[in-house]
Amino acid sequence: MATVINLQTSDDGVWFPFFYSRINPDTMDVEYDEPIEDGPRMKIRNPVDFFNDRNQTRKTKSEFVLNKKTRAMEKVVSDLELSIAQKKEESEDFADYVITGAENFKLNGKLMKATRAEKIAAMKIPIVSMYVNRCVQLLQEQSAVEEKDDSSNLQNGSTSQKTKAGPG
Repeated sequence: MATVINLQTSDDGVWFPFFYSRINPDTMDVEYDEPIEDGPRMKIRNPVDFFNDRNQTRKTKSEFVLNKKTRAMEKVVSDLELSIAQKKEESEDFADYVITGAENFKLNGKLMKATRAEKIAAMKIPIVSMYVNRCVQLLQEQSAVEEKDDSSNLQNGSTSQKTKAGPG
């Protein structure tokens, strides 16, 4: 039996049931509750494409720096620092990209319709931001899951454990 990496993608997102989270004051670790059964949920998509697109259009600067070991000049390329307005815009674009749907969430007393403005406002609430970030983390962990394959012509792969399948 060989190990096969099953690459899973979902362009429009995956539904995640809402769960509460808190920061443990003793350890400063984030702790997550179990998902609320039949409660609110959001459709979240992996932001890899979002950041890839951003990196292609981001301005860079390059300079030559002395490498002390080789005593040669080497070209170092780095991203230009974003202005405060650009950081805010990127943060808002991130919220709009990652959240593709919402069910049974109320924002300021009204049921959320997942408009851009509502997504941005929801992400300003720390408990929603921690929830969305955890969902993104779970999506990235689940994008490559190891499976056992019956094919005998494949080489043995990694011996690492399977990634946790569910949120929480």
